[in-house]
Amino acid sequence: KEKERLLLNHDDFIINIDTKWRSHPPPLTTPREEWMNHPSTVDLYCLGICKQSGITCLRDLTSEHIPMLKGMMTEGLAAIKSIYGVDQDQIRVFIHYQPQFYHFHVHFTRLENEVGCSVERGHLVSDVIQNLLLEDYYKKRTITYKLKKGTALESIIGAYLEEHRD
Repeated sequence: KEKERLLLNHDDFIINIDTKWRSHPPPLTTPREEWMNHPSTVDLYCLGICKQSGITCLRDLTSEHIPMLKGMMTEGLAAIKSIYGVDQDQIRVFIHYQPQFYHFHVHFTRLENEVGCSVERGHLVSDVIQNLLLEDYYKKRTITYKLKKGTALESIIGAYLEEHRD
């Protein structure tokens, strides 16, 4: 299933069609030539997945990951342009914190598509690259994010706060 969703295979990462992009033409039955300027590109949602193990989320990134991030952003945007005809100035490239799954990945969406890019959760890759130039930025930085009700983390934090209430 993943092979037909693959857009780019790089030594450090892959770029594929995110399963959230439900309006994408069926990859198995629609020739790639028909993906160019397809009406579904208004919902464009692609994913860049790092091949290196041990990078789970934004907190694990250091300045040594800048080349991988730059490559993922540059080559991902170029692949999207060549396959779908969507210009890079129409694409938002961002990272979730907290992520949905803990294997480092980057999201590529149309600017009009606001799924998952809220200020409490989405961090632009261009900003992350600049921040990584500062020593241990994500290891020291407090990162505010929206916590979903009913999650295990919410229960743990709730129990801690209840126990330490003044």
